[in-house]
Amino acid sequence: MLDRLVKELESPSPQASFRASRAEAPSLSIPGEPLISDRHVPVDKDSSAPLAEVIGLERLPSQAPALQANLLGAVESVLNEWTHAEMLDRMGLSPARTCLIYGPPGTGKTQLALWLSARLGLPVILARLDGLMSSYLGTTSRNIASLFTFANRHRALLLLDEFDSIAKLRDDPNEMGELKRVVNTLLQELDRRRSVGLTVAITNHASLLDPAVWRRFELQLELPVPDAVQRSHILQRYLPPLEVSQGQMQLLAWMLDGCSGSEIEDIAAALKKSTVLDPQTSFVDRLQRIAAAHSDRLRPEIRTLLEGEKDVLAEELMKKFGASMSRVAEALGVNRSTIYRWNKEEVQAMEEIDVSSKGSPARHKRPEAKKAARR
Repeated sequence: MLDRLVKELESPSPQASFRASRAEAPSLSIPGEPLISDRHVPVDKDSSAPLAEVIGLERLPSQAPALQANLLGAVESVLNEWTHAEMLDRMGLSPARTCLIYGPPGTGKTQLALWLSARLGLPVILARLDGLMSSYLGTTSRNIASLFTFANRHRALLLLDEFDSIAKLRDDPNEMGELKRVVNTLLQELDRRRSVGLTVAITNHASLLDPAVWRRFELQLELPVPDAVQRSHILQRYLPPLEVSQGQMQLLAWMLDGCSGSEIEDIAAALKKSTVLDPQTSFVDRLQRIAAAHSDRLRPEIRTLLEGEKDVLAEELMKKFGASMSRVAEALGVNRSTIYRWNKEEVQAMEEIDVSSKGSPARHKRPEAKKAARR
């Protein structure tokens, strides 16, 4: 794992090359009036609250979210469909017009949808579907119809956020009959829109969606929590101007296992603030303090290792994460000879355990043997 991570750290990220190339003008024909402001966005007739927000091209992100290589390839395929629609048409094919993006919170789903729209040169009609819900009978269905009528009239990408708030299972015993009518309205509107525009829906709770809703989306992209390589790319994006060594970067990538992209961004910000305000603190001590302040974001076993002895942490990084002695020494702020000594003591302790435990299952003596080896 670490060999791959080191190679990735030493070479440009795939996001960098993907970001550098600009999308061609989309050949996908999208009818409708130009949309430049949210002046005419429909509102809920009872509360007067707007049903959507218009995000113009100037507000869309120019930087792609950090994605795993296979996802990056899938996204590029989507863009190729949309930007080469004429080639597909000559073969009697049509590009996908609906996409569902799902995954845990903070994995970059909304960022990806907005970036795709920027690549296509389309403004976004952003509707958070939980805001369309109303306690008045029939009002939610009316809001959905008004939203889609507005979107179908304009040349834009319709982005349905918090999609699970409406597109729920119709056989859920906890839901009332009104929700079934709402889901039916949503399905009908999705079918009507397919011929006139692009629709992207986002959810954190894919398991709640009605099966009929899944069938309305030609593309279904899952954004999981970042792997080690992806975590390093996210850190490279958010740590500057703070500079860290490759060993420290590997320690951070290990520490943030299981974190979402937004959580990694928050911890990168915490590391930068700590470095500015308390520059004399060692890197490991700094991470211990950050782990304590962000305890819910980090795995309990990782917090325990960070708070324990450095030799145990070094062993974990080398054996479980595949880090070299040099990188571990660099990350922990010790000499390589110290790492070598710790490793040698570990081997000696294990040998003593093997000898003493022949015919006995008492391998829990390892800590005592390890201490004895150091005396």
